[in-house]
Amino acid sequence: MERVTRYLPQAGLVVLVGVLLLAINPTGELGTIGAVYAGLVAYAAMSLNILLGARLRVIERAFGGMDKMFLHHRAFGYLAMAAAVAHWIAPPEFPGKLYPCDDSCKAAIEAGEIAFNFLIVLGLVSYLRRKSILGWTLPYHWWKLTHYIMIWPWAAATFHLAFNKKMPADYQMLAESFAALGLLCGLLWGGSFLWRSFGARRYEVVQVETRGDITGITARPLGPRKLRHRAGQFAFIRADRAGLRERHPFSISGGEREDGEIRFNIKALGDFTRRLSGLQVGDRLSVEGPYGGFRYPRKGRQLWIAAGIGVTPFLSFVRSLPDELPCEVEMIYLVRTPEEAVALEEFEAAAARVANFRFTLHPSQEKGRWKGPEVAPRDLKAVLFCGPPMVRDMLKARFGRKLHFEYFEF
Repeated sequence: MERVTRYLPQAGLVVLVGVLLLAINPTGELGTIGAVYAGLVAYAAMSLNILLGARLRVIERAFGGMDKMFLHHRAFGYLAMAAAVAHWIAPPEFPGKLYPCDDSCKAAIEAGEIAFNFLIVLGLVSYLRRKSILGWTLPYHWWKLTHYIMIWPWAAATFHLAFNKKMPADYQMLAESFAALGLLCGLLWGGSFLWRSFGARRYEVVQVETRGDITGITARPLGPRKLRHRAGQFAFIRADRAGLRERHPFSISGGEREDGEIRFNIKALGDFTRRLSGLQVGDRLSVEGPYGGFRYPRKGRQLWIAAGIGVTPFLSFVRSLPDELPCEVEMIYLVRTPEEAVALEEFEAAAARVANFRFTLHPSQEKGRWKGPEVAPRDLKAVLFCGPPMVRDMLKARFGRKLHFEYFEF
């Protein structure tokens, strides 16, 4: 069922554009309608991607969290590429009708070609980012750069729709309406980009701890502007240090502190995360957020399952737990060896301090591969999980809608 509903926004866009086009010109030539339709779908998908890239809170909530929002961002990108290819292969023709085309019209037609070429190249780059070629993967900062470059083909496509006058009036009216809505998406993105660039909260690193491939960072706010987050949320951070100036998302592992101090526990998985161990006390951080809606129910019996570095949101939960917990929680922490466990003493201390909270560590090298929880789905109100997709898929097959998780694959 999830595979069907996961692409509802893209399917909804495809249907909506078709309905609008047929309502305006239901008796037109089929090939022409199809070509115009493909072009409008491609542009609408590009514009929605621009809007999703703005990271507006209202949009995030509508999609059920930024993790899911960015999955739809990717899906809209693939939809834009497919529709653009269809539009390019069979461009619209209006046989028997000659429409005047001045210099701006000719420039708009050229802009459409430019937008298509850029879109295909940048789309392929984004696709390759998810692939490994002989052990080599596209560096993150190169891939991120393509997202900023994408604004130019989108701008060219906007110009193409607004000034390509070599169309009948009904088609032109619809194209100009789409261009106006797309421009609104671009303005929202631009305003959000400026706000994120100049309005990010400033923090100072007060502690850096390295344990194996895990780097623990503690930072305090500089000035009165503090990050007001809930346990389980994440933030984008960057540092004023060479190689660390690109924003990356990480779960906040510190609790909901009044003094605004935040903590991160970050595993070295790439160039950026490996360089974080080089941070020094006194370094400045820019922190953007908070984002995410990973929360636990305040009532009922529930199961928390963390795997590897996926423990960080649960660490945030535990640091904020009251002594008398109104719900009943059992937590299982999956690691390869006990030495890999992050903040193990804090979880064990919480199990001793907090009523209704039980904690179990499962090191696979000692106990073997974890085969899943023994509790029946009907006995639980919710199952919360953070970790690799393989374990997530196994839990999803068993617990269905009771499983709550966030994708960390964007």
